Amino acid sequence: MYSLSSDWVKSVDINRRATLDANEKITEAIGSIEPDVTFTHNTIGVYVSSATASPNWFKAGTLLQGFPIAFGSAGYAEGEEFRVILYRYMVYRFTKFPDIGETKYLLSFTPQWYIKDVHLQIWQYTGTNQGATLDSLTALVNKEVGLTTKLQTSINKLLKK
Repeated sequence: MYSLSSDWVKSVDINRRATLDANEKITEAIGSIEPDVTFTHNTIGVYVSSATASPNWFKAGTLLQGFPIAFGSAGYAEGEEFRVILYRYMVYRFTKFPDIGETKYLLSFTPQWYIKDVHLQIWQYTGTNQGATLDSLTALVNKEVGLTTKLQTSINKLLKK
């Protein structure tokens, strides 16, 4: 399903560095990276690397999904959030919000405070199989339960005759 490179579109390719003093110590950590990209597909690929990070460091940071909202003054509400691992290609499918193919969202990546530099890359999977959301799975299960209940009622009526 994910094997066609033509189904992946690179949407983000950003480098950031922390502010360092003369001794190469961090004086100001890398802030949240909020790419000016509107995402429209629920499956993304993420890769974070660092030229200076120790090879045994595991956590690169946290990726947060944000949705535009029509209430309040915030503009965006938090969606799903997940931990990103350094030097590991990751595929993540957002499933908590319905109709993700029609809903636009933003992403925000917050690197770990101790990382001196990051290279963030994010791809959107534009292939035909975007997968199910939790809402659509729940609706499918409820439909099947309803059909099963209806069949059981019919069987019980036949058994009484």
